[in-house]
Amino acid sequence: MSKELFDTHIIPVQNKMYRYALSILKTPDNAHDVVQECLLKIWKNRHMIATIDNPESWAMRITRNQCYDWVKVNRFHLAEMHPMDQADTYHTDENLLMSDRQAWLKRIINELPVKHREVFHLREVEELSYQEIADILSLTLAEVKISLFRTREKIKETITKIDAYGLAN
Repeated sequence: MSKELFDTHIIPVQNKMYRYALSILKTPDNAHDVVQECLLKIWKNRHMIATIDNPESWAMRITRNQCYDWVKVNRFHLAEMHPMDQADTYHTDENLLMSDRQAWLKRIINELPVKHREVFHLREVEELSYQEIADILSLTLAEVKISLFRTREKIKETITKIDAYGLAN
């Protein structure tokens, strides 16, 4: 029975686990390795799946914890990683503007406090409910809502400043 629960509750979530790991670790290879470790850990504890209210949140929490364990062990390796790829110089003006906006958005999000960045990613990218985010991050529902509100406001404020740069008041 536990193999069926693993197949129906955990395997469909592995892409979300990967995206979440990638948002924390920033490199596909490391994210893939961490997700494999998570799946192995979950497989070893598959008998617990039936007793868990929300297996998806449980898997995402394991992913988060495994990522931060990986960061602790490999923190010196992270310092050597390359910054985001440069935009291709042959883009059209419109593509270049979109690429520039995406780069700014990435930079803004990466400069957010970790909690805000994680809440934003889980809500906007993974489309999890507030309660699922609260469960994954061990926060109250109010903390999730406040964090998401502040993050959205910070992003909006920063983009507005960027767009208005150089314009006279």
